[in-house]
Amino acid sequence: MLNDSNQTDRTDAGSAFHISSRRSVKRWNTNNHPVSKKPQSPLLEEPPPDAPSMEVSDIAGNPMIRSALGDSFPASPQVTIHLCREAGVDADSHVLHLGTGVGTVCEMLAETFDCEVTGIVELEDLMRYVKDKNPRVHFIQAALDAPPCTPGSFSHVLIESRCLVLPELGNVLAAARAMLKPGGILIVNEPVVGENKWVPATISTMILETQMKDIVLLRTAAMIRTEIDAAGFTIDRSKSESEVTERIVRKLDQISMMLKMAIRLYRFEPKKYGIPFSKRDILVAFDEIRDGIRDGTFCWHSWRATAF
Repeated sequence: MLNDSNQTDRTDAGSAFHISSRRSVKRWNTNNHPVSKKPQSPLLEEPPPDAPSMEVSDIAGNPMIRSALGDSFPASPQVTIHLCREAGVDADSHVLHLGTGVGTVCEMLAETFDCEVTGIVELEDLMRYVKDKNPRVHFIQAALDAPPCTPGSFSHVLIESRCLVLPELGNVLAAARAMLKPGGILIVNEPVVGENKWVPATISTMILETQMKDIVLLRTAAMIRTEIDAAGFTIDRSKSESEVTERIVRKLDQISMMLKMAIRLYRFEPKKYGIPFSKRDILVAFDEIRDGIRDGTFCWHSWRATAF
C-alpha cells in the first residue's frame, strides 16, 4: 500500500525492503529523507534528427559490450566454481542446474570438475543457443519447478541468478529437494536487496507500473533463507559474496559510457519494442542499479544447504 510519502512497503519473513513509487520529482534515501535528483547529463539530450536508427540487436550484438559483460555475467565464474568445490562437487558428482540460460555454467562445471551436469532451460527460445558439445552435459527444456528427471538422482542442485524472476521460489526449491539424493547439497547464489534499503525510484516505477511486477520479486537474504528452510533443507552456510558485487560494478563501469553514447547517437525508440519508458528513464535506471550495488542496496549472497 502507498503511504503519505508515496512509498510502497513490502514485508516478509521478518525482513523488509522498500519500493518507492516515482510519483513526485524526488527520490528517497534509506533514512526516509527526500533528496534531489542528480542534474541531467548532456548525454541524455535528444539525438540529431539525421542520426541513424538503432535496433535492440545492435546493443545485444555489439562485440565491445559483449566482451565487457562476459558470457557468465552477472555472476562470477570464480565464485561459482569455489562454491561448487566447497560443496564437494567432483568427478563422481551429477549436478542439476536449474535455470541454466544458454548453458555456459554447465559447460564450465563439466570442464572444471569432470562431472556430469544436467541443465534445465526454462525458455524454449534459449535452446537454440545451447551448445551441447560435452558428452557429460545434458540440456532439457522444462519448467524449473517440474524438471523431468528421476527424483533422488542428483548429488547437487545449483540455482544461480534466478530467484529474482521466480515468484514461486518455494515450488522450485521443493523440486530441487525432490531431485537430490539423501544428503545431497543445494547451492544457491543470488542477488538480493540489502536489509532496510529503499529500491531507487525509477527502478521501482518500472517494476510497479508494468508487467514486471508479476515477474520480478525482489527479496532480501533473510527472505530467501526462510524459503530454503521451509523447503526442508538444513542450511550449512550463508555468506555475502562481495567478489560478485565488485565484479558487477566493474562490468557496469566498463559498459556505461558505451551504452550512453550508443543511445545518444542512435535513434533508439524504447516504445517501439513495447518498453513504456523513455531513453532517459532507461539510463537513469542503469545508474540507479550501478549506484545501488555500490551502496549496498543491491548485493549478492550464497547459501549451501543439505537435503535430509
